[in-house]
Amino acid sequence: MEVFSTKEPSNILEQALLSIPEDYRVVFILREIEQLSVADTSKVLNISPVNVKLRQIRAKMMLHEQLSHDYKNQVIFPFHPTRCDRIVHRVLDKLGI
Repeated sequence: MEVFSTKEPSNILEQALLSIPEDYRVVFILREIEQLSVADTSKVLNISPVNVKLRQIRAKMMLHEQLSHDYKNQVIFPFHPTRCDRIVHRVLDKLGI
């Protein structure tokens, strides 16, 4: 297993974002990075709020797939295994899963 030390996490995310279709990338950036509400994103992009939510979910799925595929044999964020459950639960709570 190889540990990332040469790539910054933001570069990894940027490359993954560039790999997904623009319609999904724009929604992801507006919602997750710029922290726009669903309503504001809907207005900016002139799409329905339901469409915003669907594109956001699909963007996350595509990013997950891309990151999993590209970096499956590498550890991006090494940390002690005892912290794993706590971190996973916090991420899932943030995602509302």
